[in-house]
Amino acid sequence: MGFKRSNSHCFSFLLLVFLMVPTLALNTDGVLLLSFKHAILSDPLSDLQSWNRDDKTPCAWTGVTCTEIGLPGTPDRLRVTSLVLPNSHLLGSISEDLGHIQHLRHLDLSSNNFNGILPSSIFNSTELQVLSLSGNLISGSLPETIGALASLQLLNLSHNALAGKVPENLTALQNLSVVSLKGNYLSGNIPSGFDSVEVLDLSSNLLNGSLPLDLGGVHLNYLNLSYNKISGSISPEFAKKLPQNATIDLSFNNLSGAIPESVALLNQKMEFFSGNIDLCGKPLKTLCAVPSTLSTPPNMSQSISPAIAVIPNTVVSTPVTSSSPNNIQNKARGSLKPGTIAAIAVADLAGISILGMIILYVYQLKKRKDHLDDPSTAATSCNVLKQPKVIVSKTNVELRTKMPPSPPSSSSSSPSCSCSCSCMKLKLIEASETNSSDSDLEEKNQVINVNQRPGKLVTVDGETELELETLLKASAYILGTSGWSIVYKAVLENGTAFAVRRIGESSVERLKDFESRVRMIAKLRHPNLVKIRGFYWGDTEKLVIYDYVSNGSLACTTTAYRRSGSSSVWHLPLEARLKIARGVARGLAYIHEKKQVHGNIKPTNILLDSNMEPIISDLGLDRLLSRNGATYKQNNSSSIRFLSSQRSTASRDAPSDHPTTPTNPSPHAAATCSTPYQALESLKNLKPNPKWDVYSFGMILLELLSGRVLSTGELEQWAVAAASIEEEKNRAVRLGDMAIKGDMEGKEEAILTFFRLGFSCVSVVPQKRPSMKEAVQILEKITWC
Repeated sequence: MGFKRSNSHCFSFLLLVFLMVPTLALNTDGVLLLSFKHAILSDPLSDLQSWNRDDKTPCAWTGVTCTEIGLPGTPDRLRVTSLVLPNSHLLGSISEDLGHIQHLRHLDLSSNNFNGILPSSIFNSTELQVLSLSGNLISGSLPETIGALASLQLLNLSHNALAGKVPENLTALQNLSVVSLKGNYLSGNIPSGFDSVEVLDLSSNLLNGSLPLDLGGVHLNYLNLSYNKISGSISPEFAKKLPQNATIDLSFNNLSGAIPESVALLNQKMEFFSGNIDLCGKPLKTLCAVPSTLSTPPNMSQSISPAIAVIPNTVVSTPVTSSSPNNIQNKARGSLKPGTIAAIAVADLAGISILGMIILYVYQLKKRKDHLDDPSTAATSCNVLKQPKVIVSKTNVELRTKMPPSPPSSSSSSPSCSCSCSCMKLKLIEASETNSSDSDLEEKNQVINVNQRPGKLVTVDGETELELETLLKASAYILGTSGWSIVYKAVLENGTAFAVRRIGESSVERLKDFESRVRMIAKLRHPNLVKIRGFYWGDTEKLVIYDYVSNGSLACTTTAYRRSGSSSVWHLPLEARLKIARGVARGLAYIHEKKQVHGNIKPTNILLDSNMEPIISDLGLDRLLSRNGATYKQNNSSSIRFLSSQRSTASRDAPSDHPTTPTNPSPHAAATCSTPYQALESLKNLKPNPKWDVYSFGMILLELLSGRVLSTGELEQWAVAAASIEEEKNRAVRLGDMAIKGDMEGKEEAILTFFRLGFSCVSVVPQKRPSMKEAVQILEKITWC
C-alpha cells in the first residue's frame, strides 16, 4: 500500500515538472524562428545576433514584432505577427518552418541574398497580409496554392528569378491591392481579373499573348506591363475597363494597330506606348493610315476630273413614279453640256494613249531581257553574263560528306580543324558554259546566289588590296551555315585565306547604310578581335570579308582533343586556359570601353590563332542583318547545333555527332534555341547590356577550369557559402578538370580565385556581376607560382 502511495507521488511530481518546463523555455514561435536562423549561411550585419534560445519569447529580437493574442498567463500569450529584415544582406534559403508561424501577418525579407524556391508552407499562412521578398535570388514558380492567402493585401516578389506562369487564382484575392512581380522570368498569358488591385506591375518579364479584355477594375491606379512580349491590338474592351486617372505603361512590347480613343489612354504620356513598332494613334506621334474603303467619297464639283463626272448618281431603291414638273426640271439640271462631253472625250483619249505607251515600254524591257538570257547571244552581250555563279552541287556535297575534308591552305600553319562539319567545295562555273537552262540548274543544284549585275567590293581597313574577280576565282570551303548566312573559307590563287560571310537577307537596303555599319564595326581594332577587311555589296548578295584564323574555334579545339582519345573534353594545359581567359576578357573589356555589346559570346565565337591567342568573332553581326538586334534575335532559328552546349562528363559522343564551325559560324541563337552561355535577362527582348557578355564570359571561364558546362544545380550549389576557406578550396579543386588535376597541386589559392570570378560573373542578378574591366584586373593578378 505504501508502495502505491509513493508511486503516485512520483508521477505527480513528474507531471508538475513537465508542465513547468515550457514556462522556462522559448515558446513555439521562437523555436520556429530559430529554425529560420539556422538556414542562414551569412549574417554580415549581425542582425540575428540577438536571437537567443534562452529567451522566453522572441518579441525582443531584431526584426520581430509580437501581438498579445493568447490567453493571459500562458507561454503563447505573445505571438509573432511580423518579421521585417530588409537590406540585411542575409545569405541562405528561406526555411520551411517560417510558414508554420500561425499568426504571421507581415513578412518582409526584401533586398537580401535568399536563394532557392519559395517554401510551400508560406502559402498556408492564412493570416498573412504582406509578403515582400523582392530583390533576392528566389527561383522556381508561383504555385496555385497562393490563392489560399485570402488575407493578402500586398505581394512584392519583384527582381527575383521566378519563372512559369502567373497563377490564375491570384487574380481572385479580394483583399489584394498591390502586386509587383516585375523583373522576373514569368511567361504565358496575363490572366484576367485583379478587380480589387490598385497597383499591378508585371513589367520586365517574358509575358506573351494578347491583352486580356477584363483586366483591372475601378480601383486601379497604376498598371505597368512594359518590357514583355505582349502582341496583338489594344482592344476597346480593355481600354474601357481602365479608370480615367490611372497610369498605364504598355511600352516595349509587340503591340500593333490603333490605340483606342479612350480618355484613360489619351491621358497617358507618349513614352508609355513607345517601343511598339506597329502601334499608332494618339498619344503617339505616329498617325494611323486610313484605309481606302473608309475614305470620303469624292465630291462632285467642278474641280474634279471629267472622267469621274460621268459616273451616274446613286440610284435610289424606291422607283420614281412621279413625273411632276419639278422632277423634269431636276433631270434637265443633271444633263451634261456639250463642252463637258467634249472634255470627257479628250480625257479618255489621253488616258488610253498613256496606257498604250506603258504597255509598249514593258514589252521592250521584256524583249531586251529575253535577248540577254539567250545563250546564243552570249558572245555579243554585255559583260554581265561573264559574272560567275557560285553553286553548291548536291552530288558534290554527298560525295564530300563521305570523306574527311582536306581544303588546301598554304597560308595556315596548321590544317583546318578536323572537327568541323564536312567541308563542301564550291564550284565556280561560267553561265555561258552551262548546257542546261536556269530552271533545270535550280532543280539540280543548290544555288548560293548570282548577281546578274556587277556589285561593289569595298575594303575598309586601308591595308588590303582585293579585286572582285580575284575573290570570285578563289577556292571556297563551307565552314558553317545558319538560317541567315553562310561562312566559308576563301583561298586566293596566291595562297592568302579569308573568312567570308555571305548574308542572304538583310534589312539594310542602301549601300551607304551597309557600308557605314561595316566601317563602324571595323573601327574596333584590338588584338583579341577578328579584323574586318572589307565587304561586297550586290543587289541580292552581301559578303563580309574577315581575317581567317587558322586554329579554328575554342569549341572545335575541344572536339579535336576528344577525338585524339583524351580522357577529358579539354586537354589544354592550365597556363593555356588562363591565357585564353585573359585574352577573351581583354577583348570584351575593349568592346565595352567603346560602348558596345557583343551579345553572343560562346566557344564557337572564340577563335584561336597559331599561338593559342583567343580572337573574338561575330561582333556587330546583328547590325548587318537587321535594323535592330531584336528582329534578328527573335526570328533567327539557327541550323547549327552547338557542340559546347552539350559537353558534360556524362556525355562522350563522337565528334561527328556534333558538327561545329571552326571560324565564326553562328549568329545569335533565337530565344527558343538559347545556349547555356546566354544570360536569362537577354531573352526578355531588352536593350543589349554589357552584363550579358559578363555572364557568357563567366560560363566560359568555369568551363575552362572544369572542362564542361556546369549545370544549373552546380551553379546554385556554389551560392551556398562554404563553412571555411579550406572547404571552399577543396570544393573548387573537386570541380576542376581531371586532365589538369596534377597542375592544380599547390595552386589551390589561384584556382579558387579563378572559380570565384567565374561564379560572380554568372550571378542571376546582373547588378551583382563584375565589369569586364574588373575581371581583367583579377585575371592579371592570378599566377601559378
